[in-house]
Order: sequence, then C-alpha cells, then structure tokens
Amino acid sequence: IIANMGPRRKNVKPCSVNREGSESTKADEPKDYMNQLSHEVLCHIFRYLPLQDIMCMECLSRKLKEAVTLYLRVVKVVDLCAGRWWEYMPTGFTDSSFLTLLRKMPDIEQLYGLHPRYLERRRVRGHEAFSIPGVLEALQACPNLLGVETSHLELVEAIWTYMPQVHILGKFRNRNGAFPIPPENKLKIPIGAKIQTLHLVGVNVPEIPCIPMLRHLYLKWVRLTKPQPFKDFLCISLRTFVMRNCAGPTNSLKYVPLVTGLASARNLEHLELVRVPFLGGLIQHVVEDSWRSGGFRNLHTIVLGACKNALEVDLGYLIITAARRLHEVRIQPSLTKDGVFSALKMAELEFPQFETLHLGYVDEFLLQCKMTNGDLVKYGLADVVENPGIITDIGMKAVNEVFSCIKYLVIYNCPHLHNPNNWITDHSRWTRLVDLTLVRCHAIKLDSFSQFIELLPSLEFISLDQMFREPPKGCARVGLSAGTGIGVSSALVSNQNSNNDNDNNNNHQNNNNPNIHHNNHQHPNDQNEENELRQDGQAEGQQIAAEALNEMEEVAPEEAMAAGQSHNSVPAHSQAVVPMEVDEEQAGPSGIQPVVKAAPITVHDSDSEDEEENMGTRACITNNIAQNYSDGEEKTRDPVETREPSGVEELGEGWTVLCKICS
Repeated sequence: IIANMGPRRKNVKPCSVNREGSESTKADEPKDYMNQLSHEVLCHIFRYLPLQDIMCMECLSRKLKEAVTLYLRVVKVVDLCAGRWWEYMPTGFTDSSFLTLLRKMPDIEQLYGLHPRYLERRRVRGHEAFSIPGVLEALQACPNLLGVETSHLELVEAIWTYMPQVHILGKFRNRNGAFPIPPENKLKIPIGAKIQTLHLVGVNVPEIPCIPMLRHLYLKWVRLTKPQPFKDFLCISLRTFVMRNCAGPTNSLKYVPLVTGLASARNLEHLELVRVPFLGGLIQHVVEDSWRSGGFRNLHTIVLGACKNALEVDLGYLIITAARRLHEVRIQPSLTKDGVFSALKMAELEFPQFETLHLGYVDEFLLQCKMTNGDLVKYGLADVVENPGIITDIGMKAVNEVFSCIKYLVIYNCPHLHNPNNWITDHSRWTRLVDLTLVRCHAIKLDSFSQFIELLPSLEFISLDQMFREPPKGCARVGLSAGTGIGVSSALVSNQNSNNDNDNNNNHQNNNNPNIHHNNHQHPNDQNEENELRQDGQAEGQQIAAEALNEMEEVAPEEAMAAGQSHNSVPAHSQAVVPMEVDEEQAGPSGIQPVVKAAPITVHDSDSEDEEENMGTRACITNNIAQNYSDGEEKTRDPVETREPSGVEELGEGWTVLCKICS
C-alpha cells in the first residue's frame, strides 16, 4: 500500500514478437502451488486429511513424499477410519505392510479405527496375510503407544493379554453380534482391564470381573458361562449399566453380588435390567444399607423389564432414593399397579426433573422376535411369562400427582383403564404432558378419552395403536376387553369400577361375594378381584408406609436398627425376598405371536446402541415405540391365572417392614 501512494509511472517493457507465443503457452499451464509450499505448511495441511489420502501423496512428487515422511515422524494421533467408527479400515493390509506403516510413526500415542474386516488367528509360513500376531508385533513396535480403538473380539483380548498397559480407546463395540449367540463370539475380560466403555452384543463371556476404570457397561444377548459370573463384580466408576436378555445363572441368589456392586458405583446414572432374575426384595435391602453413602442416589433412568422376581418395593425404593435427579422410569407389566403410585403419593416426594414414564414396558426384542418363551428358555434366558398391567384409573390419578412434571407418557397393554377423563383432578392436571402414546388399552372409552385430551393444555403428539376395538359378542355383558384373556371375576370388578367412575369405594369394603376367599389359600382366579376390593382397606397402611419412606433420609441407621429389633421379631429379609410368581396373561410376543422358528436376529456392523439413545426424548418415543408395537397381532388365550404370595399385596410386605423399622 505504501508503494502505491506515490505518483504512478507508466512503464513500457519492450518485448519482441517472437516471444508472444511462448508467453501465452506458459500462462496457460497450471502452476504447481503444492511444491511451492514449505514442508511445515504441508504438514499442517495433512492434519485435516484422512490417512489414506496422505499416503497417496507419496507418489505425486518428491517434495510431497518428504512432507509425508516428516508428518508421520511427528504425528501422535492417527485414525485409520477417518472418524467413522462404524466402518472398516482400508483393505489390503498385510502383516509386513502394517508393520512398515507403524514404524514410520515412532511417536504415535493413540491409534483409532483399528477395525479390520478379517484377521487370521495365527500366521501361516509362506503366506502373506493380516493376522492377530502380526498386528500385535506392529503395535509393540510403537514405544509410546498408550491406547488403541478396535472392535475385534480376539484382537482386544490379545491386547489385554500381551499389552496390558495399553488402553482401549473410545467405545468398544463388537461386530457381528446375533441371537442365538454365535459360538465363535467369545471374550474373556481380565481383572482391571483398561477400558471405559464396553458394549457387548451376542458374546459368550465367562464373568464380569472388577474393572475400576469402566464407566459404561452394555450387555445384550450375552451368555455368562461361569456358575458365579458376578463373584468379583466391582466397577466403582460405573455410570451406565444395561443388561438385556442375557443368559446367566438361574439361581437368583447368584445375582446378589451384582446388585451390591451396582450400589458401590456412586455415580451410577442409568440402570436397565431386562429379564434379569435377581432375588425379589434384594434391591430393597441393598438400598437400605447403601442409601446414606450415596448408593443409587444419582440415577436418572430406571428400567425394569421382564424381571421374574422383582417386587414393588424394589422399584419403590429405587424411585424414592433417586427422586431428586430422576428423569425416566420404565416399569414392567407385573409392577404396573396402583399400589406403587399410591405409596409414592403418600410419601409426598418431589421429582423436579422427571419427564418420561412408560407403564407396561416390554423390551423391543420380545415384541419383534417370533420365538416363544419356551424357545428363549432353551437358549438360556430366564423363564418369564408376563401378564398385562393391572393399573386402574385410580392409579392413573396418582401418577400425575406423584410426577407433576411429566411430559412423555407411554401406556402399553393395560386393560383395566376405562375413563381417562377421571385421571384429571384438582391435584392432577397433566399441565406439562406433551406426548401421549397408548397401545392395546382396549377398555378405554372413546368419549372419555376425547374429553381427556381436550383438557391437556400442552399436548402436541398423540400415538394410538390397537385402540378402541369393538369387543367380541358377549364380552360387553361382563366387561371383558377384546383379546386380553382377563378372567370373568376380575372383569366384573373392573367393570363395576368403571361404571362408578372408580370413585365409589364403599362397595369394596361391604362386598360379601362368597366367591372371594380372604385367606392365604385363595383361588388364583380371584387374586386380582381381591386386590381391588382391598384397595381402600390398604389406604391406612399405605399412608403409614409412605410416611416412613418419606422419613427415610432422616432416620439414622442405628436408630432404625434399634427400632427394627424392638418392633419386629422376624428378620426383614425373610419377609420381603419371596419371589413373585408368574401371572395370568403374557404381555410380550410369547402370548400373542404364533410359534414360528425364525432366523437368528443379527446386529449389523453399522448398528450401535449408545447410552444417549435411552434418554427418553419425544422423538425416541414416537418413532421407536409406535413402530415396535405396530406389528403386534392379538390372539386370545385361555386365562391361566396364578396367585401372588399372600404377603405381597398392593404395597407388598417390604412397605410394612420399612414402616416397622422407621416407626
């Protein structure tokens, strides 16, 4: 700019006529700008290019080859998949070529994207291949190597064995997971493995040992082969624990170390147990022992699905302990009862961050697969037969009184719901409800539902699937819901409640029906009826238990133990650990799907299930839930009802035990 401030001079350069043609040809030739750049600038450019493109520049010019050599000599972080963790690394590598590549990078510390499409288990003399020993030799040639990202089961086990100081970076997700579990998918996890995120799908694992660094553990279709796979389980840094449809020990006592180990993880935020036959009442006692030191207090997501022995007190204690940070709860059908929410209502707790509630939750795997419950048991899964949720309009009144900030509500297969209009009271306005999903709730009346949604000020999305069906001939007289298989006696009681808008509770106390036996040896078909008839009779006990639960954080363990010894002569664990028996009708596909032998369910390489996808957002609910339930086909079944233990009623014995301890 300073040079142009002076007076301009007209410069005339003499040029001959013979040079005009040569100058015009030089102007048309493209200039090689890359060779004009310095090695330092080229190395900075290489930082933004994939490794495959960088290696291709070696053959373009001598200067670029020198720049590539300099770049590889100083690089510390390399990604073989260019940031796409779901893809495979470039093909064509052999043991010698991979070793040559890593020797060019002596300062490498973190190697990402080591996802080979195929690896030989061992070397073959005279045959150039890509094998696990060859990869280990190349990795050991890097003296500063700190971590490797891979998805190969045998390779990660070899790294843990021969290079225990190397961390497994990112999220370890094995490829080609399927159900039934392929026999070649095996992994042995050593004690103290240096890994933070472990996602296993369709893998045979001997045991889950002590891994102090582990933060996220996801187990789906995992077979635990040792008799006591959780004997040494202790992951104090755990934040996410998901265990879905795993084949483990059938003895519920062997899951005691699992629950106690989870209580030791003070930062646990996401707990998901699907088809885990832990001991009934175990969670209650673990919470009693660990709540003061922070056990289960930081939970924001609780999922219980198809857990054979789970009791209402187990779910209630988890919800109460995590009340301040709880975001989402998904409840299996056997726990979808009025008593749970009535007790939480009496406890007068606040859930300031709660948003998502799923009643009658059934895992999508059980809804989509064509296998019967017997077929699943043959593959080692727990024997579970779910009945529909027995929550009534009374319980739905208490739902919003307990969770006043609820935004997303999903209800699946609850045939005892009749009048949604009665869910709204002076204390239950559903003012923040944004998304409502109803599936297979046949008894809900259309006119009452229409009045209900008109009173919801924030409602934006409604999803209805298999709703408002006309019942078969003769069902209307006794109040049966189409295709639910509910017994006549319980249907009469639910129909009576619906006609009286569930508000006339005096009939329950004065009912002298001779078919109802008020003893411990009652007929199984009358269990649901008796539970409903005792609804008001339990009100006083509910309030006492709820007040005791509310004072849980204020009572010292010493005082509670002293009170428990003085007021209760029977040990608490002997009362609340009675497992619940199976109920009448199946809520999953084992009750509504035909017996068809299907092909193995396979997880594609590009499929991933992160911990972020279980946060209960509206998009996840409207897209996934509606899609999963849309393929369900109803089939009537003979009602086979079994009774619950006599001591486990609407509240369960655990509530009474807690009441006596904290009184």
